[in-house]
Amino acid sequence: MSTSEHTPLYVQIADSLRTKIHEGVLRGGDRVPSENEICEQWPVSKITARKALATLRSEGLIEGVRGKGSFVRRKAPRVRLAPQRWFRQVQADSRPTYEQEAERAGEAPLANRRSHETQAVFEVAERLAIETGDPVSETHYLIVMDGEQVSMSVSWEPLALTAGTAIACPTEGPHASLGVIGRFDKIGIRIDEVEEALDCRMPTPEEARALHMPPVGTPVVAIEQTWRAQGLPVCTADVVFPADRYEFRYRMEIK
Repeated sequence: MSTSEHTPLYVQIADSLRTKIHEGVLRGGDRVPSENEICEQWPVSKITARKALATLRSEGLIEGVRGKGSFVRRKAPRVRLAPQRWFRQVQADSRPTYEQEAERAGEAPLANRRSHETQAVFEVAERLAIETGDPVSETHYLIVMDGEQVSMSVSWEPLALTAGTAIACPTEGPHASLGVIGRFDKIGIRIDEVEEALDCRMPTPEEARALHMPPVGTPVVAIEQTWRAQGLPVCTADVVFPADRYEFRYRMEIK
């Protein structure tokens, strides 16, 4: 460890541990030195050791387990592959894409979901190209894989399109097990475009609680989705993923 006067000791310790993580000396699931062990390895105080570990936690490289210590975060086993996840040959599987992603990761999925009818607020109305106050179905999802919360979302569909059909309530009826594309196919509305806007940020308190996230250090990937059929918005959603629990891959055809 360098004794540079210009680099605080806790930064030097964090740099040393970070290098071991990046070089694979410490791998996902490995225990990192405790505060006491850091103090023994380097001549520093517990406050300095605590700040070094806090630095790595804030970067999302390690996580604490009560009563056991701090461990290197494991790489997310779930992969979200876009835009292939929206292709109809994938939809022919008939299952929601999160179930297919869980299967590829060798995990058991569980979806907690609930729907109700409400009125579109201004932002939702703008995204669906309807009037504020127009009736919509609102659906909340919490996706769990192998007992770990991996995403939460809320989606809205205009009841002007779905009222009186078999998909009016997204969580009930004969087509509730299908994804958005498959459900709208059943009422003759062929979705031909999905737009996604990604934002990386820290979670809100509500998101952190719902997703059982650590108090500091881990950001989320927030995705705003809108599905369209010949330019007409038919569904819009806000989806939030803890950044350490999913891997995002984009494979695009170059024409």
